[in-house]
Amino acid sequence: MLIGIVSFSGQYNHLIYRRVRELGVDARLFEQTFNASEVLNLYDGLILGGGPQNIPEDLSNLGHVVDYVLSSTKPLLGICLGHQIVSYVFGGIIGDGREFGITRIYVDDEDDILRGVGREINVWESHNKAVVKEPRGFKVLAHSDKVRVQALAHVRKPLYTLQFHPEVTHTDKGRLIFKNFIDLCRR
Repeated sequence: MLIGIVSFSGQYNHLIYRRVRELGVDARLFEQTFNASEVLNLYDGLILGGGPQNIPEDLSNLGHVVDYVLSSTKPLLGICLGHQIVSYVFGGIIGDGREFGITRIYVDDEDDILRGVGREINVWESHNKAVVKEPRGFKVLAHSDKVRVQALAHVRKPLYTLQFHPEVTHTDKGRLIFKNFIDLCRR
């Protein structure tokens, strides 16, 4: 099994790579300029990491990410910026939604990605923008007091997104979330 991790020059992308490897899965970290058609066949799943870009303003500078998001049938996990990219590509609305540091989120639906994390967990946040309206075809899995869309799952495709950072040790059950994603890639 091989998981691809797209780096958007975010401060935690190396930690995503490390967490996947700690779970005994091979992973490759690569830049946003990847070739979508090559990636579709190479990886069993893809993680879109965080970064300093703003959506929708910087979307055109993110290479073939949009092509991959729209065409992939393999599991995809968007984290922070990745959450916003996937949401926007499918018609969601991105707006103001600043959160930094430890934040309590409330799990409304565990679905596959949040399975076993419990009804409330502390997570690490680091974002100025947030998804303020989820895209059609997605369900909201979690919220916080400030941000209504903390986690999403597509209702038919294996697409999952998180506004928070499961890769940092400050996030409760982050390892379990990555294990859940890896299990989805094995199906």
